[in-house]
Amino acid sequence: MAQRFGPEGKENHDWLLLVPLKSEYARYLSDLAGFDPKQNDGTVETIVPAVMSWLATRPDAVRVPPPNEVLDALPVFQEEKVRLEKAWRGEVPWADIVLLGMRIARDRGLL
Repeated sequence: MAQRFGPEGKENHDWLLLVPLKSEYARYLSDLAGFDPKQNDGTVETIVPAVMSWLATRPDAVRVPPPNEVLDALPVFQEEKVRLEKAWRGEVPWADIVLLGMRIARDRGLL
């Protein structure tokens, strides 16, 4: 169970629900405790805008780049990630993947 503890030790759940476009999920899960599911067609081009718009509404959001900037940086990230996977023989530590994304974002002025 994923959880985050906020002020006074209260549990705060903060999550995004992605559902397939034109699925029954959207009907059954609409307005799930104030969390509206974001529909997508399973492609990066529809998932990234849904995630970025959700991130922009987070209380601790600083600067969230527009989806087009993220999508433009994605090929560079994917190429560099392949290099990491080769160097780590397929077992890349999560921290290295996050650091790679941060470096590319910084290099492109996204952070």
